[in-house]
Amino acid sequence: MKRLDHIFAVVPDCHHSSGYYRLLWSRHIYEGIRPWVKRLILPESIDFSWARQGHGIDLTPYAPNRAKASEQLREQIQEAHRRHGLDAVISYCFAFDLDLQVVQEMIRSGIPWVNFFCDSTQMFEKVEALARVVSLNWFPERAAIPSYEALGVPYLCQPYALNPDFLPDLTSRDSARGVGFIGLPTTNRITQLGWLRLFGCPVEIRGHGWVGAGQNPFYNPIPKSKRLWRSLRAPGLGEKILRRAFWPWVVRHAQGPLSDEAFGEFVRARRVILGLNQGIDAQGKLASYLKFRDVEFPGYGCCYLTEHNADVEATFEVGNEILTYRNMREAAEQIRRIQREPPQGSRIGTAGRRRVLATHTWERRLAQIAEKL
Repeated sequence: MKRLDHIFAVVPDCHHSSGYYRLLWSRHIYEGIRPWVKRLILPESIDFSWARQGHGIDLTPYAPNRAKASEQLREQIQEAHRRHGLDAVISYCFAFDLDLQVVQEMIRSGIPWVNFFCDSTQMFEKVEALARVVSLNWFPERAAIPSYEALGVPYLCQPYALNPDFLPDLTSRDSARGVGFIGLPTTNRITQLGWLRLFGCPVEIRGHGWVGAGQNPFYNPIPKSKRLWRSLRAPGLGEKILRRAFWPWVVRHAQGPLSDEAFGEFVRARRVILGLNQGIDAQGKLASYLKFRDVEFPGYGCCYLTEHNADVEATFEVGNEILTYRNMREAAEQIRRIQREPPQGSRIGTAGRRRVLATHTWERRLAQIAEKL
């Protein structure tokens, strides 16, 4: 099996001037790969600020930006291959992020191209065209396997690869108490947190979008009269009403985002860290699937409680390395059990961290990619 010693990596999110994902993927993809290869080459002076414009947006006006970035990328990859002899390109790209002809040219010149994508169950249409041409598709969601098999393309279904340098030990203190959640007020998180409050388990919440001027998770530019008529005809009206009813109750326990230092203190001071890992697809359907947080928080040594799904079950030993729930009543029961038995929570956190550092790092994932290639 040939080692992947010389890698060109491209993650458009990392080349924005700001943003949460810029820092996250820089730490856990770019800096995660670097220690395990002889040479890591990254794009230089390529403007990807036009990429990642959100969902349901017409991308046609960005075609010239895409063409320019693609040509620069082609030249830089070719130059890196001439100088160093690349073993692979590893990307985290949507199909519109680059001209697919660039990918095909690089593969014909002898450079395998591996693309990672982590929303295949919810936004497969965003990657499908790219999935058809790359050498290997890597994704974490087991439910997405049929989509890739239907295309007849090579794939690797494995969880995220994390960088241990950005996984400090945040095992809870003996004095830790309560449950915490870090994240945005998206999809049905407000409702789930409201049910936990109703079941006697209030959650301390931190993250963007909960408090502050102009923060309104219910904002909709469509006039109220039209929204009301649509809501009456659309499914999920009861959920929407419940979410608005729960909001004042939930936001009472919410504060803004955390700095790196405050993040560590917040996590250490919580007996349980909650995961809300549902996503919503283009049809408005909610589904639970493996999110980055579902590997990240166990990696910190937290007693992590998240919604059960096949991905989580395949990634960890449920009950020993991670805790899961199938509904919010069960989540409340799990929280109360750990609060009654703090040593059990510490054991779960320690075991989860051990699993992540042994199994879900770039050292292991690069070996798996090389074997597949």
